[in-house]
Amino acid sequence: MEILLHAAWLFALLFPLLLAVGIVPGASRPVALFLAPFAPLPALGIAVFDPARVEFSGLLLGMEFGLTETTRVFLVFTALVWLVAAVYARSYTKDDENRRRFFAFFLVTMAGNLGLIMIRDIAGFYLFFTLMSFAAYGLITYDATARARRAARVYLIMVVLGEAFLLPAVILSASVATNLDDLAPALADSPLRNAVVILALVGFGVKAGALPVHLWLPLAHPAAPTPASAVLSGTMIKAGLLGWVLFIPAGEVEMPTFGTVCLVLGIVAAFYGVFAGVSQSEPKTILAYSSISQMGLMTIALGAGMVAPEAWPAALLAITVYATHHALAKGALFLGVGVADHAEGADSRTRFVVLCGLVLAALVLAGVPLTSGALAKEFLKEAGYESAMPWDTLLTPIIEVGAVGTTLLMLRFLQKAWPESGDEARRMPGLFIPWSILLVGMFVVIAAFPEPPGGMLGAILSFSALWPALLGAAIFAAAMWAGRKTDRTLYPKIPEGDLLVPITAFLSRSREGIGGAFATGRDRYGKFAARREKNFRGVSERLDDASVLTELWLRRWTVAGGFVFTLVVAMFALAALR
Repeated sequence: MEILLHAAWLFALLFPLLLAVGIVPGASRPVALFLAPFAPLPALGIAVFDPARVEFSGLLLGMEFGLTETTRVFLVFTALVWLVAAVYARSYTKDDENRRRFFAFFLVTMAGNLGLIMIRDIAGFYLFFTLMSFAAYGLITYDATARARRAARVYLIMVVLGEAFLLPAVILSASVATNLDDLAPALADSPLRNAVVILALVGFGVKAGALPVHLWLPLAHPAAPTPASAVLSGTMIKAGLLGWVLFIPAGEVEMPTFGTVCLVLGIVAAFYGVFAGVSQSEPKTILAYSSISQMGLMTIALGAGMVAPEAWPAALLAITVYATHHALAKGALFLGVGVADHAEGADSRTRFVVLCGLVLAALVLAGVPLTSGALAKEFLKEAGYESAMPWDTLLTPIIEVGAVGTTLLMLRFLQKAWPESGDEARRMPGLFIPWSILLVGMFVVIAAFPEPPGGMLGAILSFSALWPALLGAAIFAAAMWAGRKTDRTLYPKIPEGDLLVPITAFLSRSREGIGGAFATGRDRYGKFAARREKNFRGVSERLDDASVLTELWLRRWTVAGGFVFTLVVAMFALAALR
């Protein structure tokens, strides 16, 4: 029996990797591509049946696989979204000559995403998290357009930045506990706690799309192929959220300062995502900013649990429920964009069916009554009620006003995703069937959610779920009317990269300034050296040669090298003073 358990866990983990390797040789490629859509099935089976934990003592520092109540839920919706996206991708890439390259990166990224949820040791978690992060670069740059390359470069820079914070967080965490189950209690009493929390908030925040390290997200989502966008937003940003849950001892000790920072940044992200998103004109970019806004709400739940440890059980439940709801709804919306693109110029019946699906997914994300979104927001409110003052009274109205913003974003999305009219009858079973699975799953999942304190019917039929949608629709209609009346755009256009634009401009000016300073210094030095050459001979000439060689050596250093050199000197100086 133990051998079968080990085999089941290994197969769930290695099946996507084996298929990715099988795509490379021409002989095994057809079989690997045929089986690729079924790669998440073993992991989904693990999530459903929840077998006993197993340990592989010979792997790394000793790998242990198992599920907790929280990670089991994460594995269910993660494997499901990957499964649906993989089936969808089979038809989406049917006539693409680079199909094998897409599925190779797709499968490796999937293996990392599923593995980090199934693993229970810190070293293994970091391994799979890093595998997922770097492999996703191939999905973003897949189209090889200038836009895709730029988005992939920004993504890679942010991943490396995140790794610079994650690696020390993992090393420090491993010094107090090697198992994720023991990490939170061990960190609570450790002098390393604050350092780990800071590093984890930034490092995992990059993947979670948290403000202000979200810069890759609004560029990567629209640049990636549609099935890749669905998993980037539906599951991969939840890996950052799970990292927060595992590495931050929110329920073990009170952390009011960190909690307040998370609450404030979460609130800013919830509204900034709306502010930037409604000015966009591309459907997938709008959805990307919606993800920033929705992740802001989940950051609020994390902050509520950090401020008050007694609120952590309610906050963790809210994070789990909201992550599940968001994964299914956002996956359905992204896949719906691809379906709508294929419905361009189709007959009215086809376009009507596609539009109904898009509206359904948009209503769920907006949290209108009778949807999983309404239920998820109730759990968020419950976490707010349990938090410390003044957040226990402030969070409920903030969440409800945030729902108004989500409604505005969804209406803007529907406006831009609306397929153009035509008279061509089309059949899209390869895209429509997997998309329908997520559309149905958004409502089926309600039955799996626990009952909130106010009761299930009270939560999904609450007026607090209705009025934000009505107000958002009224504001959107008023804005459309005002725009037509004035015949000009009343809302400022925010570039797709938002904060990246001024940052890039600042770095460009700084580089030019540094380059100019080096050029001026080089000219002055040349004149100075020419004067000295006339006056000094012998020993002075040798000193000049040494100084020139030193300058040439230092000139090879980049700005980053100079920064590292300065940092090392400062560290030695501090060590000498102690």
